[in-house]
Amino acid sequence: MERGCLGAVGIGITLVSAFFVATAGVDLLTGTNTKTSPGVLTGLFVFFLGTAAVGIFLAWYMLRRRQPSSATSEAPGPTTDADRERSVLQYAETEHGRVTLAEVATHCEMTVPEAKHTLDHLVAQQVADLQVTDSGVLVYVFAGFLSDEDKARADDFS
Repeated sequence: MERGCLGAVGIGITLVSAFFVATAGVDLLTGTNTKTSPGVLTGLFVFFLGTAAVGIFLAWYMLRRRQPSSATSEAPGPTTDADRERSVLQYAETEHGRVTLAEVATHCEMTVPEAKHTLDHLVAQQVADLQVTDSGVLVYVFAGFLSDEDKARADDFS
């Protein structure tokens, strides 16, 4: 509702400004208004042209169609399994390879079931391991995120 009201304000600003732009433009072109100097008319023309542009932008920005809001969908986050995996891996990298279900759901903009499904799928693919804290919280550990020092100390496989 608020967006519609601001869009209407933008339309109103545009219409009023367009009237003054047209009036100043006609007076400048015809020279019939002898009471107002051409410099003032030019200033009015430019000023109201600018306010018309602002009104057009405000109306466009407030009245354009938006993606479905979180009220119509459960979460605005990643939509495919591949996107969810990528999002989890990017977040795990920032957390040095250790994340919890709640952290992933929050930071990757997923529902808890989506986050759990994605994390469990990564465990099944052997990308992550499960560990349990003393208080019983599951921690998903991604061993693939090593420090540069650990990578430098890696032994040759052959």
